[in-house]
Amino acid sequence: MTTYHVTADQTPIKFGLSGAEEVRQNIRTIVSTIVGTCSFHREFGIDPQIFDLPTSAASALLEVSIISAIEKFEPRAIVTNVEVRIDGSKLIPTIAFSLREEG
Repeated sequence: MTTYHVTADQTPIKFGLSGAEEVRQNIRTIVSTIVGTCSFHREFGIDPQIFDLPTSAASALLEVSIISAIEKFEPRAIVTNVEVRIDGSKLIPTIAFSLREEG
């Protein structure tokens, strides 16, 4: 089973992707979206209250929130690991996943 990686960043959206690249882009969108900001899907994304917590608590809660959101909104992905790097006051998650249909 192949493992893919994605980091939450501001990579522009590309249309017409398929397979792992489409799933990678969808995961990036999920973890870069704040709950309540998607007009017709208010629960889509990550809860912004996480970021008001102390950094170590926020990091742990962000990992759990990311896994939960990906399981809910991108069923083709199986999250194998979430690592949150702390850069000053920024939390930068890197998600490792495999594709369900490859398993």
